[in-house]
Parts: sequence; C-alpha cells; structure tokens
Amino acid sequence: MNPKALLTSFVSGGIQSTDLRETKRIRTLNVFLLILIVIAPLVGVFYSLVGADLLFFTTITAALLGVSDILILRKSKNVPFAAHYGFFIFWSTLLIIRWNTGGMSVGTLMPLSWMWSAVLILMAIFITGYLGGTIWTIVIFVETGAAIHFFRKGYEFANLIPVEIVTTYALGAYLLGLLVILLIAFLYERDKDDAVDSEGIKALALHESKRYIDTIMETSPLPTFVVNNEHRVMQWNRAIQEMTGIREEEIIGKGVHESVCADDRWSLADIVIEEPDSIAERFSESIVGKADGGVFQLEMHFPALREGMRAIVTTAPLLDMHGSIKGAVETIQDVSDFSAGTQASPSHMNKAIEISPSPVFRIDSNGKISFWNKACEKYLGYSPSQIEGKSPLTFVSRPLRKPFRETVVTVFKGGSIEGREWKYYSAQGEPRYMLANAFSVLLADGKSKECIVVNTDITSLRMKISQLERDETEAQEQLRRLSDEYELLRKNLARYIRGKGPAEFQEEMVMRELKDEINSLKKDIADLKNA
Repeated sequence: MNPKALLTSFVSGGIQSTDLRETKRIRTLNVFLLILIVIAPLVGVFYSLVGADLLFFTTITAALLGVSDILILRKSKNVPFAAHYGFFIFWSTLLIIRWNTGGMSVGTLMPLSWMWSAVLILMAIFITGYLGGTIWTIVIFVETGAAIHFFRKGYEFANLIPVEIVTTYALGAYLLGLLVILLIAFLYERDKDDAVDSEGIKALALHESKRYIDTIMETSPLPTFVVNNEHRVMQWNRAIQEMTGIREEEIIGKGVHESVCADDRWSLADIVIEEPDSIAERFSESIVGKADGGVFQLEMHFPALREGMRAIVTTAPLLDMHGSIKGAVETIQDVSDFSAGTQASPSHMNKAIEISPSPVFRIDSNGKISFWNKACEKYLGYSPSQIEGKSPLTFVSRPLRKPFRETVVTVFKGGSIEGREWKYYSAQGEPRYMLANAFSVLLADGKSKECIVVNTDITSLRMKISQLERDETEAQEQLRRLSDEYELLRKNLARYIRGKGPAEFQEEMVMRELKDEINSLKKDIADLKNA
C-alpha cells in the first residue's frame, strides 16, 4: 500500500461512510488525536528541561492514551465514544497542567492558559454536535468554579514553571490556543462552504432536470402542449407541430389553435383550468378514463386535423405546492387506425411500431408478447427471439406485476391507459423506469384484439429527482445543524471569555477578534439561508 493510501486509511479511521458530514468528523477527530500524539511529547520535553517532571509524565501519558483512542476508534467504529474519550484525555491533561503552573495565582498571566478550554469546547461542538459541546462546556464551567473557590479560600496553586519564563510561557500558551481557535473557525468556514456548494449543486441539478424534462417534452412521440392559467401556450412540441402544421414560434404566448379545441372556444386543457367540474357533464359520452388529481381521458374527433382524426385526448392540471392550478398539459394520440373497433393491418401496424423511436411492444390475448421493436431491444437488452412469446411480467418489477396485469385486462376490455409509470428490469438486471401509454387494437379478422404498450424512458429523470430529494434533505439538515452550532459557539465563547482572566487584556486581544469572526460567520449563515 502506498503512503497516500496509508494516510487516507489512517485519517478515515478505516470507517466507510456515505455521510459526508460524518466522514468529516471522523477525519477531524483522527487529525486531532494525531496532533495530540505528536505535540504532547514535544511539550513534555520542554517540561522535562525546566524540571517539571510531573508535567513531563502527564504529557507522555496523554500521547500514549491518544494512540489507544485511535485504536479504539478503528476497532469499535464508535465515533461518539472515541471523541469523548479523546476530549477526556485532552481535558485531564490540561487540568493537571493548569493546576500545577499557577492556576489562578495573582501577579502572573497564567490565567491565559485557560484559553485552551475554548479549544476543547469548539472541538466538542464541531465533532459531537450541540449535545457534546454543551456537556464539555458544563465540565469546563465546573472546573472553573472549583478553581475560583479554592483561590478565594487562599489555596496556593503550585507553579512548576521557573519564575523567569512564566510570562513568556503564559503568552505562548495563549497565542497557540488562539491560533488553534482560528484553525477550528476555518473548519467551520469550510463546513459552511460545503453547504453552499451543496446548494449550488442542487440548483444546477434542478436546472439540468428542467432542461431534461423540456427535452423529453420536445422529443416525445406524443403530440403534447402546455397552457398556463392565462390560457396561453407555453410549450408546443415537435409531434403536435407535425400533427397540426403549426410551428412553435407561431403559437407560443397565444391561445390554443382552433384545430385542437374541444368546443368553439377552448381546448380540453383550457376547460380543465377554468371549469374542470363541467367536463364530466359536457363530455360524458366521450370519457374513457378519469383519475385522481383532475386527469381526464376522452375520445374525441378533430375534423380540422388530417381530414378528420379520431384521437384519445388526455389532460391534467399543473398544480403548485399549495394545490392551486397554474396550467394544464394535454396530449393528443391519433387512434384513427388503431382504436378499438377499427380493423388494422398487422403489417402496417408492425412497420409503424418498428420504426418508432420509443420502446413499443404488443401483447396478445394470451398475455404473451407478440411483437418487440428495436427500441425495446435497445433500452431493455432483450432481442425479439428472447422475449416474443413470453409474458411481459418477466421484466416487470415484482411489486408492479399485479397492477400491470390489471392494466392489460382493462385495455382488452376497451379502455386505454396514459401516463402510467412502470419499473422494468433489463436483461442485465438494471432497473429502467418507463412512462407508458396502453390501448387496444382490433386485428384484421375483426375478432382478435391486442394491447399496444408505448413507453418513454424516464430512468435518468427518476434518478436525478431521487438525488435532488436526497440533496435537499441533506442540505436542509446541514443548514439547521450549522445554524445551531454557530449560535451555540457565539453564546459559549462570549460567556466563557467574559468570565476569565484580566478583563482589559482579554477585551482588547480576544473579544475583538472573536466577535468579528462570529459576526462574519452569522452573515455567511444569513446569506446561505437567503440563497
């Protein structure tokens, strides 16, 4: 294994997780322990040189316990336990050092070493979250209260640091602690940037999905158009351009052309927007199907199209998140040659199906596939010789087999189905999502019927929508956690700093920098919410 792979394995703790935030916490914990293991012996050497043997053995023990914590994390894969164990090692080491290097002694700068408690609190918040940060904040407050109590009682804190280097030692401890705090703030900034990046990726995915849906609409073999609630055409795909002879630029932004109107004024889509309840009464004899959500399917005659065309018209309202109608979509499927009760030439029908760009197959009255076009072979991987004569249920997802069978039965009884979503499996076992229309045809003998299923592949769209839903959930949760943790960070730091050390020095050297940093972080959070 190369050094890079070894480092990656160490930093990740050998834990494989798809949660990016969890992975980041594991990496941060391992880096924290690694720094403790490396720095503690070096600090121990310093203590040994100044004659503070107790502190030398304390830091060496902390390094050894840090090694044990890394092993515990890799073995148990219990991140919260390993994190709190590591924080306990760090806190107990600081406790022994503080109480043996002057503690609350008067006339020194030793209280500045308490800055490292803020490091512990911030790391606890970042790695274990709100609850863990609160627990360690309470521990630090209790320790601080005990130190103040002993100081007021006249307790003499031991100081193992030589007097001539006390000031330098205290300021060095303070500056190092401040540097670590800034590094942790950098981690928070990176975490926030990751949330922003996730929002950007989600917005890009939404844009791509919209473009993908527009492409599906444009290239769909079914003549389709969309009108808004002002009865203006918003989309007019190629298939309906070919059917009506009206180009897209001639109709967009205008009312629906009279050639596809259901009455003297409006198309069926317009009626769904304005008077959906009137459809059942006005077109009762033409209705061949109705579904929840205001979806209607009617058999209609359009005298101005193709010298008189019989078609199955399907329309549905487009709703916003509050359930208000914002428009409607309508598809017009020519069934002049294939509708129930009309004889169809098998050779003509097979030729039309064969050249179709959409996956289309036929099912005979025995429930077997009688014809399988090239598009089916392309999308599902089965050749005609492999699939013809077999049941379509062989490639339909098991939970959907019963409704698929019921759909076929409905079609053989004279109905037709549009916009039904099915999950198929290819010959390679890969899932393929299809949006299907199904209708029956009467064969040349005048007696036999077959069911034709016309499919539109929406696999990529389904995958993108699923990813969008996951990204949105993750981004919302991450944003909520960030907001909680930043607010807790602000409160804890303000409360902690106000109660420690020489007030004038801290106000000038600490509060000013940390307050500016917190205000900057709050602004970033507000910008993220607005985005």
